[in-house]
Amino acid sequence: MINPFHIIRASDGAVAKPAVPITLEASRQRGAEPFGRYVLSSQLATTINVALALDQPLLVTGEPGCGKTALAWAVAAQLGCDVLEFHTKSTSTARDLLYQVDSLGRFHDANAHDPTAKDANNYLEYRALGQAIQSSSTTVVLIDEIDKAPRDFPNDLLNELDRMEFEVSDARPKLTFKATAKHFVLITSNNERRLPMPFLRRCVYANIEFPGPEMLATIVELHCGAPSKSFAALAVKRFLELRDTPRLDKRPAMSELISWVHVLRRMGIDEDELARLPKGKLPALETLIKMIDDLRTVRAS
Repeated sequence: MINPFHIIRASDGAVAKPAVPITLEASRQRGAEPFGRYVLSSQLATTINVALALDQPLLVTGEPGCGKTALAWAVAAQLGCDVLEFHTKSTSTARDLLYQVDSLGRFHDANAHDPTAKDANNYLEYRALGQAIQSSSTTVVLIDEIDKAPRDFPNDLLNELDRMEFEVSDARPKLTFKATAKHFVLITSNNERRLPMPFLRRCVYANIEFPGPEMLATIVELHCGAPSKSFAALAVKRFLELRDTPRLDKRPAMSELISWVHVLRRMGIDEDELARLPKGKLPALETLIKMIDDLRTVRAS
């Protein structure tokens, strides 16, 4: 069972130690190798602990590429548990987060006179929140980009998130599941639209601010294995020059910075060359700038 407070620790410039040993192979199996390299600020760690203490979902906002999704694996690493993922689509319904029924497969089997088609239970597939509620051990449930879903999606989840229980009305007899373990629900949003007030009242809220130069340099060192601290700092400086270019429609994100430094290393770019080149002629500029008008703006600046 999750204990509130003092479980999630800030990185303080270093990688937070997990509650149980996490190997590289285990991290790959869990689907997100970088979670062990997440630089967690003290403010964000405190907010996560508040959500743990209140047993409420944590709603995380921030610009795309700032680390909202990866935060789920950072929390799971410290709790020593798995992440169950649900990536929201424009067609998602609340039931999709709990379970799905393979109606097409059942229809096909029924036409083939397969006796398994008589029982709907044979066609049930439990999804992230449904799996968590049935699990006897703690999990982190990631509901990614909830603002993509139809407007009713968040409100339709209120009872399930409050009570951590659900019914499978498609089954005969009807099935009911209630959680026996504590679970941590992390919900991300890109703020593409406002979420309903009743839903917001049931969440703890955190916004991931864009990191400053020092934290960016630390993140680059952790993710890219930069050849030196000075190289990481210089890459961040040039990145921020690009990011601060006036009139950009899409400013480069932190995830793009990591990709760019990987490319620089593969290209063999050294500090002298990185420092000497003008902003509009930086190598692999297309890794950072993704719109033609922005590319023209940077090259003309």
